[in-house]
Amino acid sequence: MAKKLNLENLAGGAFTERVNQAIQEVMENISDPNTPWKTKRKVVITMVFEANEDRNITNVDIVSKPTLAPKEGVHTNIIIDRDLDGEIIAAEYKKQIPGQQAVKIDTETGEILEKKENDNQDNTDGLKIVK
Repeated sequence: MAKKLNLENLAGGAFTERVNQAIQEVMENISDPNTPWKTKRKVVITMVFEANEDRNITNVDIVSKPTLAPKEGVHTNIIIDRDLDGEIIAAEYKKQIPGQQAVKIDTETGEILEKKENDNQDNTDGLKIVK
């Protein structure tokens, strides 16, 4: 009676281990909220058989390859402005009240400092005009 191959024991159990690992990767990808739910995933098991000249022994290469859904891109908005000292600042836009990205605070008292009315001109201290 001919002995049949058992896939669970093939390559010392490595075949089953590779298949289970690929399926686990697919399950993790499906449960990842950063991937689209509708994308189809798959696991491809490739077995390549290479026989010797006498055809009594064959080398078998086994590869399991999962095809996963890519992670979705992330989108955000960034506000770019200048602070009260004229320095460039950037902050992620999260429905803030306009004009409240930067506040100048007196470090000794903790008091919020208001911009003076005659401070409407650009702060150019330390800049030189070069011709």
